[in-house]
Amino acid sequence: MRLAQYVKFREEKFGGVLFETRGEKVYTLNPTAAAVLREIQSGSSEAEIRDRFKDRYAADDGGTIEREVAALIADLRSKGLVED
Repeated sequence: MRLAQYVKFREEKFGGVLFETRGEKVYTLNPTAAAVLREIQSGSSEAEIRDRFKDRYAADDGGTIEREVAALIADLRSKGLVED
């Protein structure tokens, strides 16, 4: 998985920003979403990202973290911001 060709990611104090340069759209990200984007930029698969976040936030009860990461990635895909 990787960022789409016309998408740029920049980390900020509040989290991060995604720029979709072709359509000139800007998306602000909270710190958790920015952490997911860092993982995507490093070439991690969706399953690897879910597993890392599950391990990082061991207080997870009932798969909440996995569902939220999957929902974020699905949203990014639906907007054309990431590709497989």
